Amino acid sequence: MKNIIGKPVDGENFFGRDRELRELRRICEDEHILLLAPRRVGKTSLLHALASDVNRDESAVGAYVSVAAAKNEPQFVEAALRSIYETKAGKKLKPNSIVTWIQRHGRRVRGIKVAGTGVDVDGCAREWQDEANRAFAGILQAKQPWLILIDEFPIFVLTIAAHDATGERVRSFLQWFRNLRQLPEASAKLRFILAGSVGLDSVTRRHRLTDTINDLRDWRLGPYDAETADRFLTELARSYRMKVGPELRRRICEHAEWLIPYHLQVIFSALRDRARGATSSEAHLDAAIEDLLARRTYFSSWEERLRGALGAPEDAFARAMLAACARDPKGTTLSSLDQGLAGEVPDPAVRRKTVRWLLDVLLNDGYLVEQEGRWRFRSGLLRRYWERHVV
Repeated sequence: MKNIIGKPVDGENFFGRDRELRELRRICEDEHILLLAPRRVGKTSLLHALASDVNRDESAVGAYVSVAAAKNEPQFVEAALRSIYETKAGKKLKPNSIVTWIQRHGRRVRGIKVAGTGVDVDGCAREWQDEANRAFAGILQAKQPWLILIDEFPIFVLTIAAHDATGERVRSFLQWFRNLRQLPEASAKLRFILAGSVGLDSVTRRHRLTDTINDLRDWRLGPYDAETADRFLTELARSYRMKVGPELRRRICEHAEWLIPYHLQVIFSALRDRARGATSSEAHLDAAIEDLLARRTYFSSWEERLRGALGAPEDAFARAMLAACARDPKGTTLSSLDQGLAGEVPDPAVRRKTVRWLLDVLLNDGYLVEQEGRWRFRSGLLRRYWERHVV
C-alpha cells in the first residue's frame, strides 16, 4: 500500500471500506442515495470503487462525475452526460448534437441572476430541461441499468443558489432532477448517488426545498474505527519496511484524533521524512507533527474552502466561529458563538438562524462536532493549525 496524500485511491490502496462498499451497493439496487461525508474521509475513493465494482460484474454501468466546477444547470447536465457517454455502453448512445447544444446553452445562462435582470428563467429552464430529458430518454433505451455517481452535488446547488435570492431557480432545478429520478421507466434502469461534504439536507432546509430530495436514502460515511486505523498504519509501515510499534501507532491516532485516511497518511508521510530509515520513535513523531503544523500546505485548503462553499458574508461568519472554537480544545458553547456574531448580525432571530445553519454546514463538512453541549474541532491537528495560523 502506498503513502498517497490528497487524491482518490484504488486497488490495494483502497483500504478498510469493504463493509461500507457492500452496504452502499446493496442499497443502491433499489434506492437513490444521498451520500454525505465530511471532507477527506474517502468519499470519492468509495464512489470510484463502487463504479468499478458494478462495471466489473456488469450488474450496471457505473459512471462517476464531479460537478464541483459546474456554474449553471446546462453545465451540470453536460458533465453528467459526458461521464455516461464516455463509458463503453455510452459510446453507442452518444448524440453529439445534445452535448453541443447544452454547451452553447450553458454559455447563454452563465451568471444568471434572478432578481432585476429581466431574464426569462422559466423559459431558459424549459429549454435545457427538454434537451436533458431527451438525452436521458435515449439512455434509458439501453439494455443495461445505469448507476450515476455525482460527486460534490451540494456544492453545485450552492453555486446556483448564490444567484437566486427567490429560491425559484434552485427549486426548478431540484424539482426537474427529482422528476427524472421518479420516471416509471427509470425505476429499474437508473440509479443516482448524489454525494458531497456540505450537507445537501442543510442547504435544502435553508431554502425550504426538502420536498425535492425526499426520495433520497440518507447514508453517511464516517472515519475509521480504532481497529481499522491501527491496521491501516500497520499495513503502511509494512509496505515501507518501517518499524512502527503499537504504542507509536496509538500516538499517531491520538494526534489525528479524527481517524480519517487523509490525516493518517499525512502524519505517516511526515514520520517517514523524519525517521529516514531509522527506527521510528516518539521523538520522530513529535517532530513530524511540528513539521506539519509549521506548513500551510496540508491544511490551508480548509480555510480556502469556506470562501468557495459559502461566499460573503457567511464565510467571514464561519471563520469567526471557528476561531472561537479553536482557542480551547474543548471548544465553546452555542451561546458564545451566537454572541460572537452580535456585531455583524444585530437581529437576534436572524443571528440565531445564521449560526444554526453555519454550524450545520461546519458539522457536515468535517470542521466541528458537538460534544457535551460544546462545539469543538473534530480534528486536533486542524484545531492546532487553526489556532496557530488563522486565529
